Amino acid sequence: MERTVDLAAVNRVAKRVELKGVRLTEISAKCDPAAVGPSLTPTVDLSCSLGEHDESSLQVVCDYSFIAQSEGSQAIQSAIRYLLLYEISGPSAPSSDDLAEFAHANGALHSWPFVRELLYGLTSRMGFPPYTLPVIHFSTKTPAAKVQKKEPAPEEIEAQKTTE
Repeated sequence: MERTVDLAAVNRVAKRVELKGVRLTEISAKCDPAAVGPSLTPTVDLSCSLGEHDESSLQVVCDYSFIAQSEGSQAIQSAIRYLLLYEISGPSAPSSDDLAEFAHANGALHSWPFVRELLYGLTSRMGFPPYTLPVIHFSTKTPAAKVQKKEPAPEEIEAQKTTE
């Protein structure tokens, strides 16, 4: 799974926060008892968003959806929600945009190991081979201010003039 983030925005918040708690706040899971098979073909979806926050605290809500197929039929379906609690330090509150970007990236980064452990145990307890959530990957967003419009080459300008 790859997520795109603005690392500069994340860093502006990350250097001012401390993770104080990780709470599993919701879980639902079901297994089709008729499903059998030697392996699972999973789909994992994740959404982390900014929760309640003020000048000294921040909550990030991470929702996971896990659906696994086995031999062509749905074997497992699960929905998981984690609440991450942070303490913010510093003279002023970070911007809402920076907080949202932090929630998107670090919410995923900080909750991922907890979900990995939960899914590993859950799948094995349901009678399937334990599923190991893969490593999460990040790529960086290009800030809008740094996107430069490409100037046309002189021959492109000439070609455009002749078609007008």
